[in-house]
Amino acid sequence: MAASTTRPRVIIVSCGGRKSTTEQPVPAGEMYCGSYHLALRRAADALANQDRTVRVLILSALHGFVALDDLIAAYDVRMGDGGSVTSEQLRQQAADLGILNADITVLGPRAYVEASRTVWPELTDPLAGARGIGEQLAKLADIYAPGRRLQPPKPSARPGADTSTGSIIEEIERRADARKEAEEQRAACKRARYATYSRLVIEHRSRAHGSLTFPGDPAKSAARAGAARRFAALYRVQVHGGPDDARTLDVHGTPRDVARFLSALPRVLERTETRASEASRLYGRWERHSNARPHLAGMPPCQRRARARTFRAAAFQVVVDILLDLPDTVPEATDGIPPWYQVYPLAAGIAHYYWFDPAALADPDETARILATAERRHVTAPATPQPRLPGAA
Repeated sequence: MAASTTRPRVIIVSCGGRKSTTEQPVPAGEMYCGSYHLALRRAADALANQDRTVRVLILSALHGFVALDDLIAAYDVRMGDGGSVTSEQLRQQAADLGILNADITVLGPRAYVEASRTVWPELTDPLAGARGIGEQLAKLADIYAPGRRLQPPKPSARPGADTSTGSIIEEIERRADARKEAEEQRAACKRARYATYSRLVIEHRSRAHGSLTFPGDPAKSAARAGAARRFAALYRVQVHGGPDDARTLDVHGTPRDVARFLSALPRVLERTETRASEASRLYGRWERHSNARPHLAGMPPCQRRARARTFRAAAFQVVVDILLDLPDTVPEATDGIPPWYQVYPLAAGIAHYYWFDPAALADPDETARILATAERRHVTAPATPQPRLPGAA
């Protein structure tokens, strides 16, 4: 019986346009010296440090897949140019390296990702969706420095400083990227009030798991966990509650399905809570209206607050019902009847009017990052030993 071994994981980094000026061949890991390539390498190293078995290769437009210590000479070819490596050559190289069945992550421009995709259609692309070099660099920084803080804006240019058009445009782009990143961080912090997720664990190419935690008071945590159970079917994943922690759910499924669910659920819950809050505001406006006085007369404040909380909790469940099974119409609320007797028409009316598809909220960029930073534990039993990479010790 063949001994089980970990399925190889490979991180492929694109080559760079700026190269070493030496005329002698140098290791591929020292050939490319542009800032973009160095950012790619930093991200690749950060991912590789999470798992010492990970291999890092460079995809050269001329040479194809090369190890970091493979000696190469400088060249001037871009992917897609005449004389650049072909899909057939890449597939043959992958077979020679024994990585046709590997778990592949590609860091680089679209041309290099698409060239790799001809060999591995299901590869992970952490930079997917990035528009421009600024967004790509920000995504790479999310990988190699996830805990970084935004730096304060640089002071205005001093007399004699470089005020060329290029430097001004770079400063504008840097500040725009900083503002966008700050907005994304604020949005992420807001979503974290509803649900947070753990690092994804990939046990096999078709099996992975993660966990979701629901902050808040016990009642809200339980309601959000219950909603998560119901939304899980939309993403083809299974969820199970922990025996000792009612605030946590374990999520199981294929790696991509679990990653999409972990990305989507905080967004789904945020929007669901927003709809329920809008229904609660209707309740609050009713309490301040003169029509409410006969119904509230003699009711102590604690009872009024309890009714409002009960209404809000019931409205949340109604919104979940509507999102999962959108009816053609919903009944209208009736004047003169207290809202605690009309939770369904009030909440359903809002959820119906502002309906969104809870199965379409997974963020592709975040999904790619979850997959790229996952812990790999899956094993396979290959029929033949895996050949070593050229130059491996």
